[in-house]
Amino acid sequence: MLHVESRTSLPIEGKMTQLSRCLEHMFGEPSEGLITVMCEDLVSGSLNFTTAGIYRVHGMAHVRDEERSWSLVVKVSKPDSDDDKDDEQHHNYWRREALLLEAGLLDKLPQMIRAPKCYLVEEQPDGTIWMWMEHVAEGKYPQTQKQLDNVAYQLGRFNGDYLMGRQELPNEPWICRRWLKSWTVGSRKYAPNPHPYVNQLYKENERSMWAWFQGLERDEEQLLAALDRLPRVLAHQDLGQKNILLVRDEHSAAERIVLIDWQFMSISGVGEDLAKLFGVHMSTGVIPMDRVGAYRESLFDAYIDGLRAAGWEGDAALARYGFCAATALRSVWEVPRYLAWAAQLEENPQDEQLGERMDWLEQIIAIHMQMAAEARIWLNI
Repeated sequence: MLHVESRTSLPIEGKMTQLSRCLEHMFGEPSEGLITVMCEDLVSGSLNFTTAGIYRVHGMAHVRDEERSWSLVVKVSKPDSDDDKDDEQHHNYWRREALLLEAGLLDKLPQMIRAPKCYLVEEQPDGTIWMWMEHVAEGKYPQTQKQLDNVAYQLGRFNGDYLMGRQELPNEPWICRRWLKSWTVGSRKYAPNPHPYVNQLYKENERSMWAWFQGLERDEEQLLAALDRLPRVLAHQDLGQKNILLVRDEHSAAERIVLIDWQFMSISGVGEDLAKLFGVHMSTGVIPMDRVGAYRESLFDAYIDGLRAAGWEGDAALARYGFCAATALRSVWEVPRYLAWAAQLEENPQDEQLGERMDWLEQIIAIHMQMAAEARIWLNI
């Protein structure tokens, strides 16, 4: 007798037909019957505005007179109350991942990077979309500088295949074309409002930071316009540590890269995705603050090596601009956050933990300042 147990609100009990179809894809032949089905949360904590949940569904099934274990992931996308995310060109368009899975775009990626296999995409009566996908259970997250350098190298090879024309850029209308522009607009919508506090800045470092930020805002359109003129590549745009899995190739000792969560897929400028890799790993503390400069240069060098290995002989300064400008523009979110924290600290000066977070964020913004200065030199502004 089939035993089904769910530790979530996901109504998996009514999905046995769909689950059997997924197992047929997984095993390459129909199963002779499910034995057990267990559903549990795979990701806890905060999720994307347009993600209702990510679940692991696993159990046992009869396949060729054997009992076989299986495991897959169900990701549920939902519309957001913010109508902007119904715009196909919004950086966080809520249907994008389901559409690209249905179109099979992730089956056509250059071989150095792959995505989890998709078994089924299913629209629900409640307006959500369920995506049934491979569970890459054996993957591990990049931790070391060497591992991140390898990710940057493979990202360069990946981008290089598009620059060299071996891979054709997709032209579907729901792939974002100006991802960073959309992100900066969205960040201003959701970032803390620093203006009540900036009118009473008295610390020199805060006044200097605010003056720099106002200059960044004045130059923002020029910075973004120059990004639009860079050679175009396919970009993931969400290269945080937990979206990158290093998987040992079954035919060799090499590690292959599996990228998950393609909701932000875009056509972007060369170097932009490297900025996301560097910026997010810096902001989340994976890159040690006392090693940020070394990581920045080793990641860029590895990325250029990957582009060269793919055969691209273009000007490395183009990729450097994409890297620097896209990293610097992360301050659209970070500076308002810093100043909001400063206001909180003024009200509660004994909060040592908040003070430490501010010191850490100030160092990140200092890196943004350096990279903005480098981007401005390239633009001569």
